Amino acid sequence: MFFEFIIIGIGVVLGTVGVCTFWPVHVFYEIYRPIVLFIAGYILGVGLLWIYADIVGIIINKKDKEYDKPSVFARNLLVRGISFINFHARIKVRTRGKDKFPRGGRFLLVANHKSKFDPMIVTALYGKRDIAFLTKRANMKIPLGGRLMHRCCFLPLDREDKLQSLEQMKKATSLIERDVSSVGVFPEGTRTEDGVILGDFHEGVFNIAYRAKCPVVVITFKNTESIHKNFPLHSSKITMNILRTIPYEEFRDKTAKQLSDEVHEMMLKDLSK
Repeated sequence: MFFEFIIIGIGVVLGTVGVCTFWPVHVFYEIYRPIVLFIAGYILGVGLLWIYADIVGIIINKKDKEYDKPSVFARNLLVRGISFINFHARIKVRTRGKDKFPRGGRFLLVANHKSKFDPMIVTALYGKRDIAFLTKRANMKIPLGGRLMHRCCFLPLDREDKLQSLEQMKKATSLIERDVSSVGVFPEGTRTEDGVILGDFHEGVFNIAYRAKCPVVVITFKNTESIHKNFPLHSSKITMNILRTIPYEEFRDKTAKQLSDEVHEMMLKDLSK
């Protein structure tokens, strides 16, 4: 709520100063004036914060440079920025199974994919634990957000280039092995639409957990696809269910295909309820 306090403060200051100086309230029906000034201050605050964050993003991030570890400053700015967006998108998240989320150590997080907000919800809730997502290359071109993701070691994938994808998965493994960051992936590879509950998995992503010898955290999202439809008139009630954390010792003797099928069945069972 850090950004919200700053922007509300700017709105209150402008509203107060405005009615006391250049646009005073003389009669009761002119009460709309501080309201208009507050809204103007709020918009001004958003604009100033955007400019500030954009300048900071340019300073802390060199697009052509690969970073060995995420910047704490960039991570906090990304988490706060996403929380700010989620707040204004009126997203209300109900998290189940919080006790199943690892309290320490690195892990591979896998989830179903219904909306662009899926990784944003995880980042807002658990971003301070450093979770770098494998994401499509186009997302890294998002103004400001792309720079922050790059500085937080998010890894862009080119779906048409298998060699590039393999290289990025090796980098993801290295992030976990070096205790730099956990990694988040969507095994479906893309968002599922047209009423599909859960798409087929690309079992190759599970090799990250095998190589890094780390646990796999299984998460499902429900109703995130409604966020775009509901905004701005309605809020969106989202359920994020942390189904299980599978320790490495439990799946190390299984194939990636077997683990993939097991996780797929687990998710499908939960999403079909």
